[in-house]
Amino acid sequence: MASTLTHNSSLPVSALAWANERGGSSLPRLALGSYVEDYSNQLQVIGLSSSLPLSEPDVPPTGVDGGDFNILAQAHHGYPPTKVAWEPISKRRNELIASTSDVLKLWEFNEFNQSNQSNFNGNIHNPINTQPSSLNLVAQLTPKTPGTAAPLTSFSWNHSTPSRIVTSSIDTTCTVWDLETRTPITQLIAHDREVYDVSWLPRSSDIFVSVGADGSLRAFDLRSLEHSTILYETSAIDKRRAQPNTQSNIPNKNDNSPITSTSTTNAPLLRLSFNPYDSNYLATFRADSGDVHVLDMRSPGAPVTNIRAHTRGVSGIAWKPDGGVLATGGDDGAVHLWDVKRGEKVGDKTGSNGMSRQSSSVSNKPSLLKDSVLSYRGASPVHSLAWGSVPSVVGKRSSWEDWIAVGGQSQTIDCNGNIPQSCAVCIWVITENNETALN
Repeated sequence: MASTLTHNSSLPVSALAWANERGGSSLPRLALGSYVEDYSNQLQVIGLSSSLPLSEPDVPPTGVDGGDFNILAQAHHGYPPTKVAWEPISKRRNELIASTSDVLKLWEFNEFNQSNQSNFNGNIHNPINTQPSSLNLVAQLTPKTPGTAAPLTSFSWNHSTPSRIVTSSIDTTCTVWDLETRTPITQLIAHDREVYDVSWLPRSSDIFVSVGADGSLRAFDLRSLEHSTILYETSAIDKRRAQPNTQSNIPNKNDNSPITSTSTTNAPLLRLSFNPYDSNYLATFRADSGDVHVLDMRSPGAPVTNIRAHTRGVSGIAWKPDGGVLATGGDDGAVHLWDVKRGEKVGDKTGSNGMSRQSSSVSNKPSLLKDSVLSYRGASPVHSLAWGSVPSVVGKRSSWEDWIAVGGQSQTIDCNGNIPQSCAVCIWVITENNETALN
């Protein structure tokens, strides 16, 4: 069974999303968003050219540029996408993809005939007697006049009610959209400063959670928008200015200049990710911090587990589909997989997936997790992470495996550590060139 698949992108990859597979015969596909500091960014859909690399590890790559995947469709995106996601599974013939940047964009992906997919010849032009895949922009949604709206930082597609998407913006607001009418259901001021990420509570059509530059994590319910719940706030950071003629913050008694005031601000929270199996738990991280915090929504105020994850800032977090493992990526070029259950302390109560929950007889001090179950280290920062379930064929039996896609620039990956069989994963490393190695 193959353990690594690669795609050699011509541009740095900043956003990733696995397609929601429609059945065991579907081959893996991903939507990719690029990041360049101008208006020339691309949105691409890539797909595995055949199922052979999954079942036959000795088969050489069959994609273009020496990779395992081919570009099925691509489109001009303009500004860099801050997030991409596929529509939750539906009966729609052509799949929808959403992305955010200056506005919320909806794209329609029309894939060529699935029955001929195994004959895909590795080019954007697809096999004879099939129609080429296409990626078409079908809507641009903004609550204001186009060109005047503040940039969007993220969004979340509701799996219980797929007609709903909630977006977050640097203008402090979150907007809930009805995709059937292409109109906003509501827009609310969610934070005191920029909102950086938002996510629906798994299996809920009404509750969503957001994080922002004010350092807070807040929960909202569409059925009662008069109130919100602050689940967690980061500690304040001193922003006291030094005196003009001294190296310290202690006033100089011989200095007649006015004494500067002390101002504090909470450390911003950048991203959040719910455990898909047990929605009581979610992970988040602060700006310029190598730590990740796991919180229990039933016990707001403090993390239940702190993960000492990276030597530089965390850039992405993603839970394994069964909720047992949390993946983190960082500016140090590392990807770590964490068994969060290892953060348990003696006397803790456990949730439905075995994660720790503090009892009254145990200290409220969070558990500290420093040892990952598996680590991959690269030479350049990791930009994005995404888990996906991929169908594979073993003999005459079909099964599903959990794969993780890692996006960034060129990567040289070294693997170390042991991972239990129950947590076995395959790593798919997406690189900017073909100088990839797995040792």
